[in-house]
Amino acid sequence: MSIKTPAVKKRIRNVIDMNTNATVKESKGYKYWATKHNLNTMAESVIFIKKHGIKSVKQLDECIKKSAEERQNLQDKIKKIDKDMQLLSDTMEQVHTVKKYRAYYKEYKANPSDKAFFEEHKSEITRYETDLAKLKKSYSKLPDSKDILDKLDKLQEKKNTLMQEYSSTKSTMDELYQIRKNYGIYMSKEMER
Repeated sequence: MSIKTPAVKKRIRNVIDMNTNATVKESKGYKYWATKHNLNTMAESVIFIKKHGIKSVKQLDECIKKSAEERQNLQDKIKKIDKDMQLLSDTMEQVHTVKKYRAYYKEYKANPSDKAFFEEHKSEITRYETDLAKLKKSYSKLPDSKDILDKLDKLQEKKNTLMQEYSSTKSTMDELYQIRKNYGIYMSKEMER
């Protein structure tokens, strides 16, 4: 029985700048290896750009720009979801506080002349009033904790999906940047020949 391991995605490597690398100038063996490495790296870069239908440097630059915009768009969506989740978490905390201190508030309202009770439970009563006021700004009745949790779960699922897309987009963008950088280094070397 053999266990199949998933194929590791091969990354586009750096081209070695033959003009500025000190080791290339000092060692013939390293220079030979670096030349071979650069040819293989550029071949991988060409295969990648052909596979993605890129036919020119201008088109490569446009793909990088489009990829960066897509990544930024995903990042903005993720930030929006984070903000919505924080608001729901705050609401959940306020609901919890209102439920927890409701009995103190009711007792206080039933006997407003009982100063000793008020002084003893002033912080609970104040938190109840503050959080209830915040809830009333957004809700006509006390929200259900289960509904809030369901909304949080849905937002978390959506965020996880967007995070996977973001990671994939970042990986593609990094490869495109690497190819563009390699192209600049390699072509400047070729121009000198």
